[in-house]
Amino acid sequence: MFKKYILQVIIFILLIAIAWVLLLLRQPLPQKDNLATLNPVQPKPVQSGGDAIEQNLRPEYYPIRNWLVDEPEISAKSAIMVAFNNDEKEMVLYQKNSYQQLPIASLTKIMTAVIALENLNPEDVIRVSKNSVMIDGDKGGLIIDENLSVKDLLYIMLIESSNDAANALANDNQKISFEEFVSLMNKKAKDLGLNNVHFEDPTGLSEKNQSTVRDLTKIIKYSLNFPLLAEIIKTPQATISSSDKKFVHNLINTNKLLGKIPVVLGGKTGFTQEAGGCMFALSNINNHYLVTVILGSQSREEDTEKLINWAQNGWLWK
Repeated sequence: MFKKYILQVIIFILLIAIAWVLLLLRQPLPQKDNLATLNPVQPKPVQSGGDAIEQNLRPEYYPIRNWLVDEPEISAKSAIMVAFNNDEKEMVLYQKNSYQQLPIASLTKIMTAVIALENLNPEDVIRVSKNSVMIDGDKGGLIIDENLSVKDLLYIMLIESSNDAANALANDNQKISFEEFVSLMNKKAKDLGLNNVHFEDPTGLSEKNQSTVRDLTKIIKYSLNFPLLAEIIKTPQATISSSDKKFVHNLINTNKLLGKIPVVLGGKTGFTQEAGGCMFALSNINNHYLVTVILGSQSREEDTEKLINWAQNGWLWK
């Protein structure tokens, strides 16, 4: 009789446990106090034509943590992974020293692209100066006095991480001076409510170009409202010609995760001796967009890949 009673108790407890698990799996979208408030200033709605971001992504709920899968060990000094949609809500899936201000190397070029798109006409032609060609780094292969459109310089800058192209956009255009361009970069950061960002130049060569991964996430999200920029960061290869067709630039994206990891849509890399490896990757998992940002990494691609793989297994997606 006693054994029968014990068996009934065990069955009752198991039924309660099963009901609790089912309830968790059906839990609704987390309330606002459980979501990261990453956008104090919201950018404009995403424009149609931006292939990387679509307007109709409104999943019913955010992912649920699978505690059977441990967080990955990464070498980066700082990192963050944020899931977001167009419903003005975001969720931090992973963070490591996310409030630490660090050099950002060529991730600077995301803001450089934003300022160029907001202040220059993409079809405007820029003559590349000797000063730009002599900037440290030879990626992009720009030629002194060749003419390239703003749009083409953006492709060269973002795909090959060309310092020459970044400097040409800021220094060689006919509308605003180099100093005004950098000032606009810092002003845009302030306009977005970012207090831990500073830009010294448009290339990222200066170690004074600094940010937190949290603030970089906001800059990246804002930048994705520009269809051209969203298109460029997901382009694995491109061929760009000078305006007179005399010079041809064959571009290969520095983002080695493009084409390697199916969920990766695009991103941007960076590296200096002071900053170490830096990277951001835009991914799509079950109609949720994820921005992953790492700074100060010994192996930027490996760290980013670890986080993306963990996001797919360490969280339960509908």
